Amino acid sequence: MRKWLLTTAMALFVTGGLAGGAIGIRNLNNLSHPRPGQIDIAATNPVVPQDPSTMAELAPHPALRDFDQSPPPFEPAGQSDAVVTAPTAQPAASSGHLNILLMGIDQRPDETEPGGDPGRTDSLMLVSIDFDDHFASMVSIPRDGYVVIPGHGNERANAAYTFGELDHPGDGPALAERTVDQLFGIRVDRYALVDIHSMERVIDSLGGVWIDNPQRLVDTQYPTDDYRTMKIDIPPGNQLMDGVTAVEYARTRHADSDYGRQTRQQQVLVAIRDRALQFDVLPHLPQLLPEVHDLVHTDISLAEAAQVANFGRGLESSHIVQMPPDPNLTPSYIGPDGASYINLTPTYRAMVHEVITNPPIAAEQAAISVFNAGAPVGSGAKAADVLGAAGLVVDRIATAPPVTATRIEAGGGARRSAELVAHLLGLSNDTLIVDGDSSNVRVLLGPDLRLPPPA
Repeated sequence: MRKWLLTTAMALFVTGGLAGGAIGIRNLNNLSHPRPGQIDIAATNPVVPQDPSTMAELAPHPALRDFDQSPPPFEPAGQSDAVVTAPTAQPAASSGHLNILLMGIDQRPDETEPGGDPGRTDSLMLVSIDFDDHFASMVSIPRDGYVVIPGHGNERANAAYTFGELDHPGDGPALAERTVDQLFGIRVDRYALVDIHSMERVIDSLGGVWIDNPQRLVDTQYPTDDYRTMKIDIPPGNQLMDGVTAVEYARTRHADSDYGRQTRQQQVLVAIRDRALQFDVLPHLPQLLPEVHDLVHTDISLAEAAQVANFGRGLESSHIVQMPPDPNLTPSYIGPDGASYINLTPTYRAMVHEVITNPPIAAEQAAISVFNAGAPVGSGAKAADVLGAAGLVVDRIATAPPVTATRIEAGGGARRSAELVAHLLGLSNDTLIVDGDSSNVRVLLGPDLRLPPPA
């Protein structure tokens, strides 16, 4: 019962993020490569085997610590001696926030045997459910993010699970949770782990998912289970994808970049939720979901699974906050030997913390401008630094005609953001003027400004 209910919850809201590297596009009429035992939702073109001679060899998983001779020229994100908050005990029912780390594991069939390679969590997504304000937020964590893994030094983020499993089978999720805990200064309450082939079956059980692909994706080096590569070609447009194609869509990164893949992962997560709620699917969930009841490995309790499922049904799309990948906040670096790293900057980590802990403010997407209107020279930049350290984005710093007292002007669409700005700058809500419906926030710094000391 617990497994079935949990799978229901995941299909309604969470499971899609686990696809990690798991999803791609093709019109339903052209779906042509179901795997053995997979639901054939296309039932059209026959499978056309690919000529092995056209498939290039693909190296096995890279060894851990393959960059030790040439570490990147920036510090790893996180602290190995950081205080890590232990996961909460499983309550009878959740309240407040529930932070779930979704992990999509890249493990080939021959690696699942005892003593085999535990694989990498090449998809990492943090989903936070805010039961009080009825919001949900999701952030993709770059797999190549250069981080501190507690007890193991510096590595890529996707190796935390691997180190935990190598330490002791079954400890991978806990070490991944601890890594994310100290990376963003938040508490990860639960985890959910799925492999890419399980995601194929989840999507097929829903009859496929609708994805609007903004541009053609061609990847001539898409990895296969037999350590080779194949070519995939995903046309643009809104299409119903089966599981295999959806996995290709979210997993490919040679077609553009890892930033594009992170965006597609979030897109698929929402698409699975939307598909599960469609009238032609919703009545059949009790019959469909037992087929995949054992595909999700998690520590979410029965009561929490029920609450997540109910939450997902009633969640408005406007209350799903997504933080898209931004190369400016997470710049990539290629080492001399070709190893890839991503710098998880302090600004990025502060923004993730804000999106996860305060999704209503993140949803406003406020356009914040800071103007020096009579304050001491340099006050604008200092105020912007204070706001940025809290995860708020200041779009503009400039000067304005002098005012007699500091004030904040905001539209009704940015009220919460403006209130947070006032709090961070040590101002009372009396300085806040709300008018209209815009999402703009104008901070006018007057001669009375007294910025709080740095935290």
